[in-house]
Amino acid sequence: METIPTLLDQSENARSVNDWKALEEISIKIFQTIQKGSLPEEDSLKKIVQNYLSSIVGTGEFLTQLSQGNLEQYQVGLNKLLDFLGQKPHRFNSIDSVVHAAREISLLALEPIPANRNKIGKYLREIARPDISIIICKQILDKTRLNYYSLTVLCGAYCDLGEFDKAIAAADIALKFQADSGRTFSLNALVRAHTLKFKSTGDFSEIEKALAYGHESIDLKLDIYAANAFIAAAIASMDERQIVFAREILEKAEPQLKTPDISAIIQAYKTAQALAPTAEVVEVFDEFDSKGNLGGFNSLIELVHRDEGFKPEIQDLRKMKIRFSEDSWFLQGLSNIPCPKCGTIALHSYRKHFKRYGKDMHYWALVCDFCKTASDSIDYDKKEFTFISSNLEETFPVADLCNVCNGIPY
Repeated sequence: METIPTLLDQSENARSVNDWKALEEISIKIFQTIQKGSLPEEDSLKKIVQNYLSSIVGTGEFLTQLSQGNLEQYQVGLNKLLDFLGQKPHRFNSIDSVVHAAREISLLALEPIPANRNKIGKYLREIARPDISIIICKQILDKTRLNYYSLTVLCGAYCDLGEFDKAIAAADIALKFQADSGRTFSLNALVRAHTLKFKSTGDFSEIEKALAYGHESIDLKLDIYAANAFIAAAIASMDERQIVFAREILEKAEPQLKTPDISAIIQAYKTAQALAPTAEVVEVFDEFDSKGNLGGFNSLIELVHRDEGFKPEIQDLRKMKIRFSEDSWFLQGLSNIPCPKCGTIALHSYRKHFKRYGKDMHYWALVCDFCKTASDSIDYDKKEFTFISSNLEETFPVADLCNVCNGIPY
């Protein structure tokens, strides 16, 4: 029987000549090998799934030539993958983002309006088909030349292909014509493009540009996306002053991370950078999150309505409405510390697993039965939140309650 590494080599050969039928057949052989108990490493597993999804996209006419192609054929291929993954879902948590992208392509393609096609372009990058993403973005830009979403996705797709000058040109146009409210999208794209070009060419002027754009983005709006892009540039530069600043930015952007965690993350990135100077060692977080559906299964909104009998008021800040509408939240417990706003012991904690910087982490949602509100941890005074979180962790350790942490499928 052929080994997974041998089959992966065959997959790369098929990809290099765009032989999508052969790539699909090889991918199925790999899945059959996995089914017999030979689970590959996480990076290889992601590549295997991307290869299969790339193969069922094929030439992509159902996405680029809307009157042609066969969306149904893609959906059939996707369902085969989902059936396979569904046999042992807890073994495949590491590829959730890739599978999510594949699902979204299937749904968005049913209504190919420009906004949905932009999102399809983004998701195609996740399944390793930036070539089709570029075609779609260009089609949109032929009609709306200054669509910053399309230009930013186009920048990322060109980066995926190593065409950094084209990537930078696209993001430059977006930055020039973008409204101030969305300016950070283009700035963060430029940070990444110049960082990757520096890694490819060794031209120090590129990393200087990346850092300059990074500082500009952070000055406009400090969030996890600006911080993430800047950390990648700072690590690539190996400039200790910039790395110290990146550490400070991360502390502000990710308040749930403890100081030892941040130190460990930065050190791990520095080590990885030293070992592989041209590799992307910092995980990329995408600004263009899907909005989900309000009240989805096991969304925070649905859980609170089911458990507490009301739909909480949520401020339209920090993408809380979007995040609280996503699936897979779970109840941690009732805090013995009173709600800082009303003074009542009525504060329930709900959590949602996510992985960032290689660590298992959990979003916070604090719901007060008396105030009828839901908010993340940032709304609370740091000292107050420390009391609340410590009490909850002592009484209801989140690692014991989280299905993902315990390898249990939702």
